[in-house]
Amino acid sequence: MPSYNILPESVRDGIQTVNLDPNNLFDNLHTMIHEDSDNNEPQVVEHFNYQQELDKSLLSRGSIIGLGFSLMSPVLGMCTSMSIGLLNGGPLTIMFGFLISGFCIWFCSLSLGEIVSKFPMEIHIGSAMLAPDSFKLICSWYTGWLMLIGNWTMSTSITFAGAQLTISLILMTNSDLIDETHLIFYTVIVFYLVVTIVGFINLKFARFIEIINKVCVYWIIYAIIFIDILLLIFHKGKYRSLKYALFHFDNSLSGWKNVFLSFVIGFQQSNFTLQGFSMLPALADEVKKPERDIPQGMSNAVLLSAFSGIIFLLPVMIILPDIETLFTNHKVLPIVNIFTQSTHSMIVSVFLILSILGNLFFSGIGSITASSRSVYSFSRDHAIPYYNLWTFVKPESESKVPKNSILLSMAISYLLGILALFSTAAFNAFIGAAVLCLCSATCIPLVLVLFRRRRVLKNAPIKIRYKFGWGINILSIIWLLLSMFSVCLPTRIPVTAKTMNYALIVYVLCLIIITILYFKWGKYNFKLPLHEGEDIIKRNNIQITNHNGYANLNQDISETFDEESYVLQSQNTTNNNMQFADNNDKIEEISTNKVNRQNDSANITSISEYDTKITKQEGPPITFNDDRNSFELVSNPFENNVNEISPTYEEVNDWDFAVQESINSDNHNYKKSFIENNKNTAAS
Repeated sequence: MPSYNILPESVRDGIQTVNLDPNNLFDNLHTMIHEDSDNNEPQVVEHFNYQQELDKSLLSRGSIIGLGFSLMSPVLGMCTSMSIGLLNGGPLTIMFGFLISGFCIWFCSLSLGEIVSKFPMEIHIGSAMLAPDSFKLICSWYTGWLMLIGNWTMSTSITFAGAQLTISLILMTNSDLIDETHLIFYTVIVFYLVVTIVGFINLKFARFIEIINKVCVYWIIYAIIFIDILLLIFHKGKYRSLKYALFHFDNSLSGWKNVFLSFVIGFQQSNFTLQGFSMLPALADEVKKPERDIPQGMSNAVLLSAFSGIIFLLPVMIILPDIETLFTNHKVLPIVNIFTQSTHSMIVSVFLILSILGNLFFSGIGSITASSRSVYSFSRDHAIPYYNLWTFVKPESESKVPKNSILLSMAISYLLGILALFSTAAFNAFIGAAVLCLCSATCIPLVLVLFRRRRVLKNAPIKIRYKFGWGINILSIIWLLLSMFSVCLPTRIPVTAKTMNYALIVYVLCLIIITILYFKWGKYNFKLPLHEGEDIIKRNNIQITNHNGYANLNQDISETFDEESYVLQSQNTTNNNMQFADNNDKIEEISTNKVNRQNDSANITSISEYDTKITKQEGPPITFNDDRNSFELVSNPFENNVNEISPTYEEVNDWDFAVQESINSDNHNYKKSFIENNKNTAAS
């Protein structure tokens, strides 16, 4: 007897072979966007000569996805900022605003990802490599500081939102437990407790970050499933239609007459949730293959957050009570009122809030991790005063983490928390400035890519297809600018001194401070990265390298000197005393135009006109031992070449020089000395 099947055999076989693993689904999506690797052309990745002090194998790609998912948790982010969307349109603004934001921010992550793939470090380094020579320093400076401020303020906003939700949980049963005048005080106390706990985990249990990030993915997904199911099961009122849940729009509570502006303001909610993707490149030092794992982990985390957020929000819109009733109790967040009015069960509502607060644990840990690594990465280039303190990593520690950078990030959060005690409007302005800083920091390298006509990304391991690249880059920049515009608008009008949005004022203030700091500190101390294969001394610029591998491209030296008077010097890191070494090595300055020498000396008006060559003479030279605290006589690394040679970076990798000028006014014996640079002493 013939067997009958509802589905044809070909369809059944196709269903059986479908792989529903999220990573594989997202990878298939990436194959449509990214270029296929050309076997005939090798992939080119810029590597930088920084000393590897952090654990390179700490984080995997799955851990990066988990960390990004925690920073962009739709459960914590959308619940704590739900009032913005409810005031400015309701379901349509929340649902389609999040969908549009997720789609556009995914484009932004793709655009930033191909830059990180080519220059797998924190994005201020990418800006330095993309900018024209005369703008490298300032582009890198603004990118780095805006990203750093964005990291600090975003970390603060995540933990403070969790503190607000915790206070709301306490006040669910009895709103009179905390008086309105003391509400912000207790919120700050809880905020300090949250920052301390997540900071302590980063300090003492960093070796478990990999596991924590992976567990985060499962926690958030299961929290979404349980919240949606319990809301639909225990809902006591009337269910909203699908049309209402997706298309209902009412912005009368906001006071805005312009529907489009009100809808754009609703983007604030999604931007606060999804903008954390740009914080991930700072973790490149702790990933084995950052040129692939960071870009793909970043974009996959955005997709995971966007898809899971839509699934989470739809049931909430279906059981949504009347919006007017959600703002009657200002002591608790609207999401708490949604749960209690929908289920009429305190036990179920408490369980739902606890499910959301579990996200706070992962999001808080991830935010401190990302912000501290941003401090560490930027400090290696001497961008922050006392940079040696923030880059210190204890070599013998079990978990090699920059503990001082973690403490600094915690201290910044503590300081911003104090601000909330005096003015909630001022504190909210700093939270809004987080999105402004992150968006503008991301925008700078994207603009530079277009300025270079995308040619600089040739042969990058991960690159958007040519026919999509220009469009995605341009759309990303437009979206970032639109996001910055929306964050500056007040959520309701008319505005008062307390309800005014001061985010733009704080952002402009940050730009002014960054500019002043550049002229007072950055111009003289900030160093651009030196990538592998780059000559130590370049024509038209003198580059100075130390153990961290940075280069100072803004030093201008112009003087008259005697070529025969060069000596090598070493600086002891213990007592910081200069030790002059008597040796027979001579460094000649040879003019590219073959300047004629007279009487063994030459008047040189600009050292940038010359290429430095090293000439071997008799006698053993001086080099440095491994601990870099003293020097010793060793065999000449250039002993096979008696004539002039031009050492590559690899040949002098262990020789760290800085330039010190000294003039003897009595006999015009001008000297130029090379001094060892080390971690604890800045270059002279």
